[in-house]
Amino acid sequence: MDDSPLAETVKLISSDGFEFVIDRKCAMASGTIKNMLSSPGQFTEALQNEVNFRDIKAIILEKVCKYLYYKVRYTNTTQEIPEFQIDPEIALELLMAADFLDC
Repeated sequence: MDDSPLAETVKLISSDGFEFVIDRKCAMASGTIKNMLSSPGQFTEALQNEVNFRDIKAIILEKVCKYLYYKVRYTNTTQEIPEFQIDPEIALELLMAADFLDC
């Protein structure tokens, strides 16, 4: 794995070509992404530090990224956890993406 500052981040690419660069720690909050980036089989994603999602549109992947940061921020906290807002228009697609990504 690369020791450059870029190794601290992961690039997630939506089906419509939008790129989201997020902290690796937050990306690892997704079981699926974690497996892709750290499994001994050396997925291409692990070597390039980027993951392409052919079935997840940018609007959904953006919300997933926000949720990953939210999850890391509020895991094991003792303070009150604010509600994570989800627009009803994207709820079904977001649910399917969250199920696939195990987050």
